[in-house]
Amino acid sequence: MLQLPTNPWTLNSCSNLNQRDQVAAFWLAAPEDLLPSLWSSQVGDVTKAMVRSLTPDTVFSPDQVSLRNAIGERLSAGFQAPMAIQLLIANFLYSPPGLLQIANAEAQLPEWLFADYRAIYEQPKPVITNQDKQPPQPATELPQPDFGAFPGTLQELVGNRIQLNRLLGLSNLYYIDPEDQEITHELRQVRLSLIEAIERCPEQQLESIWATDLGDRYWALVRSGIQKEAMTPTEEKKKHEATYKLNPDTGGGFNTSGAINAVLVAMLLFEPGTMRINDAEQKLPSWLLPSYQQIFAQPLVQQG
Repeated sequence: MLQLPTNPWTLNSCSNLNQRDQVAAFWLAAPEDLLPSLWSSQVGDVTKAMVRSLTPDTVFSPDQVSLRNAIGERLSAGFQAPMAIQLLIANFLYSPPGLLQIANAEAQLPEWLFADYRAIYEQPKPVITNQDKQPPQPATELPQPDFGAFPGTLQELVGNRIQLNRLLGLSNLYYIDPEDQEITHELRQVRLSLIEAIERCPEQQLESIWATDLGDRYWALVRSGIQKEAMTPTEEKKKHEATYKLNPDTGGGFNTSGAINAVLVAMLLFEPGTMRINDAEQKLPSWLLPSYQQIFAQPLVQQG
């Protein structure tokens, strides 16, 4: 059923009132044949200004995070799929510069959108003149944004907006383009740090922590598909330790201390459909059960 709006909004005030949800809804409903002219109009200018106002510290509501995740799932079908450009523009409104990257964007995006995407989300390459040229230097890596050290505990991570948004951004980028090796490498490093923080956390504190934005970030990482990557020896060790902790035959099981920590670690390392908990309704707490059932209880589709 169509939801009727309760309040009007205007382009002149929507930036100051932070009415990005209304602007996103506008783009999602925009006629496809008018997208270029709308983007070059005042509504496009306001949209770009709202996107540029975002920072890694910007706090999004749970509904906004859910919308961004849903858009990410739709965009995984590629930019030739129906409504891909409307979805992407709406996604811009919830994606701070530096936390969104589109592989081969020049070929994927229409010309009228690519220039603005590049200006907002990609760092411009400096023009080097003959006077600027320096003698050859040893090859070094390009400078990376300084996010600081990943928090060593979940309690510290809950209050670190930069790392929370980094975790979400990397998960979404990997979901969209799992072939990007730099994103894959960084996401795996973050995942390992998150696993170590989960292992350190007192089990009785997990429920309250998973009720924060960290819970949304965790499930975005689980859904990203990173588990399908071939594991390093360290990742294999963490996977074995979690399995050992949950196996009654090795002295573990769900009646032992730290079992829920082990489940949370396992879901970061097992592909959905390859890990099944018997009698999960009796073994998992109510705050964890629904997401486990949604992601892991369904069997993998058999390939013919």
